[in-house]
This record gives sequence, C-alpha cells and structure tokens, in this order.
Amino acid sequence: MRLGVDVGGTKIEGALVSDKFKIVKSIRKPTEASKGKEVVINNILSVIKALDSEDIPFIGLSIASIISREGLMKCSPNLSCLDGVNIVKELEKHTNKEVLPENDANCFVLAEHKLGAARGYETVVGIILGTGIGGGIIINRELYRGKNGDAGEFGYMIIIEGKSFEQLCSGPSIVKRYTDAGGKIEHPDPKKIFASKEYVARQIVEDTYKYLRIGIVNIIKSLGPDIIVIGGGLSNLPIYPRLNTEIKRHLPESMAKNVKIVKNRLGDCSGVIGAAFLRI
Repeated sequence: MRLGVDVGGTKIEGALVSDKFKIVKSIRKPTEASKGKEVVINNILSVIKALDSEDIPFIGLSIASIISREGLMKCSPNLSCLDGVNIVKELEKHTNKEVLPENDANCFVLAEHKLGAARGYETVVGIILGTGIGGGIIINRELYRGKNGDAGEFGYMIIIEGKSFEQLCSGPSIVKRYTDAGGKIEHPDPKKIFASKEYVARQIVEDTYKYLRIGIVNIIKSLGPDIIVIGGGLSNLPIYPRLNTEIKRHLPESMAKNVKIVKNRLGDCSGVIGAAFLRI
C-alpha cells in the first residue's frame, strides 16, 4: 500500500493506493491557506495521520508549487503562505517517514501516463487548464523536471502582445476577458461562456481557441510528444474535436499525424495517484 497526498489551494486530499493503482481509502480536508503556514501544515499532517500506518514505506506529496527535490517551495500562487518553506522537513519531523515532494502538474502527468489517458506512450505532455495553467512532461517514459524542478511551466509562455498563456486561457482569465468585453451573462464561468450564443461570448470563445492553438502548437513543436493530456476544470469543456483539427493545420505533416489531444481519465484522483507512485 502507498500513501499519496495532494495539496491544492482549496483542498488537501490523501489516499491509500494499492500497487494496482486502486484507491482503497481517501480523505479530504480544506487547505485553509488564508489562515497561514501553521494551519496548512497541520491540516496536511491530519490527513496523513488519518491514513498512515507502519506498512507505509514513504509519503508522496503532490503540491501546487514549484518545489525543489529537497522540498523548498517557491512561486506558489495559491499557497503563498508556504513560499520559502521546506515542506519536506516540516512534515518529516512529525511523521518520521521520508516525504517525496513533487509539483502537482508533474504528478498529474505521471498518473495519466501510468494509468490514465496516456498509458503506453513514451513521450507525454500534461497541461492543466484551471485556475492557472501548469504542465508536466514525460520523456522516454520518465518524468522530466528540468534542472531546478520547474520544467513544464507552460503558463508563463508568451502568446501575444506580452500576454502569457495563463493570462489568456486560465479559467479566471477567460471570464475576465468576457466581462471586460461587455458580456451580459450573470455569474459567468467558462462553461456558460462556451455554451452561450451571445455575440460577445462567441468572440471570446473564438479568441480562446486561437490562444490555445498557439500555445499547444508551440509545445508540440518544442517537445514532439505522442499525446497531450488536458486536466483541470477546463478539461471538461467540449474542446477536443476542434483543437485536434486546428492544431494539425499548423504543424509539419510528420508531427500532425503522430500527436493527439485528449481529456484526462483520472480526474481529481490524478494528484494522489501520481504522488503515491513517485517511487516505483
């Protein structure tokens, strides 16, 4: 049995996962990031202690942050109270077990590669389209982290006129572009905007497809993946047929025929499964 913990800006999820990738038991708890470092760390520990036992060899930690191999957190927009904190040391001194840390998007792509939509492929890119935009990379069936553990931060990629991928295609950014353009939908969200026949909404949707296409084509031309798996809240939008058609028009023929964009299969479970299998 393995123990994986997935820490996001809103919730903490822990799960016991079998060697056959089956979640045997899970628990969720609010992160309460606004209450500060000590509260968040204690919430993580309470999830771990509810699932831990002597048979658990290590604790896999998926966390929404750029994080070093030693556990030092940096650039975490939704967990800013933990910036500069060595989360591994904080957890290990209370659990007396080795903690293996990893960025949440890396855990996402690792899980989808081992069990989900990208199973069996050699080179995989995972893109999380949600509150922000993150990514993970598998090359030759191995997780690629980069020198400082920050490979795959696709959200920072500039798309047009100094605007980043995240500033244009994350959920909040789509809503902001819509409201700034004068859209009239009450309490707008990406799902409502994509489903609407309103003129402003249709224009925002068209622009979003354009920005997604530019970003994804750049990723494909740079990394040459076999498959791209989309996660996050926006992965539930019906974007795949059009994206797969449009990206092929902007790729060399050899790339166009060998890559596809698909929805994830594991949903919210990807973080804990990827964390649990950070060590094979």
